[in-house]
Amino acid sequence: MVRATSAGQIRPDLGEVQETLLIPLYYRACETLREDAIIRDEDAVRIIHGIDYDFSCFDEAKYVYLDCVIRSEIFDERVEHFICNNPNGVILNLGAGLDARFQRVDNGSIRWFDLDFPDVIGVRDQLLPASDRVTHVASSAFDFEWLDALEVSPETPVMVIAEGLFCYCEESQVRELFLKLSQRFQNAHVLFQSISPRYVGRESQVGAVNKTRAKLRWGVRSGQEVLAWKEGWEFVGEWAFIDRHRSRWGRLRWLSLLPWVGRDLREVLKVTEIRLSNSGKPEVGDTQKNTSGVS
Repeated sequence: MVRATSAGQIRPDLGEVQETLLIPLYYRACETLREDAIIRDEDAVRIIHGIDYDFSCFDEAKYVYLDCVIRSEIFDERVEHFICNNPNGVILNLGAGLDARFQRVDNGSIRWFDLDFPDVIGVRDQLLPASDRVTHVASSAFDFEWLDALEVSPETPVMVIAEGLFCYCEESQVRELFLKLSQRFQNAHVLFQSISPRYVGRESQVGAVNKTRAKLRWGVRSGQEVLAWKEGWEFVGEWAFIDRHRSRWGRLRWLSLLPWVGRDLREVLKVTEIRLSNSGKPEVGDTQKNTSGVS
């Protein structure tokens, strides 16, 4: 539900997970105002001024700030790469929040679906309206009726993006979603961010997230671990945040040069891209070979 304030702003009434969408929105807006901005998102600046919320509670989380803007940069780059190779493809943006990625990467022909909970879509309809090639879907990503109803042929090249979503979900939910997507599409790429498993259940140690009611529920040492869920899937790549814009990381820049510290920092936050297949091969059981490359 959205209530208008006397100042003409809207006051979003969001669930515990949905509230986290305000964190990357605020950080993208702040970053846009820097002369050396990693990412520029004028829509984020505009939207921040249209929301009645005390964003100052997020101001002290320096590294989460940097995580969010670098994550957005990686997602933009990989989506642009997919669009370059598939100019008439489809993007499914799960947990879309108030992200304006379509406006940043549109090539004039792609079709785009922004999916999120009804309370978020209610806000999005006001601040980032749908258009002839952008469809808003009010649903949980794990209520699969939306996937069955999607007017996209199985042969269409599809990229599914999940930025800052899966860490708030149970592994069983994420696994079922991957399998459903693999069954639904012949050629689907999934681009997702994951956290280290050591932060699961430790929200108090993650700046900005600890200002919300959200719970961290799923993490992996490498996104490649999902390859164990079904044979035939392909690892495309993985990008650690700490390896980018190193001058902005302060002392972590130097600590990451220590092998064991660098390994841990690369595990903490990363973006992974997996290409799914609906070849019908059986799922990999727990006793079969680990294809993830992670021991």
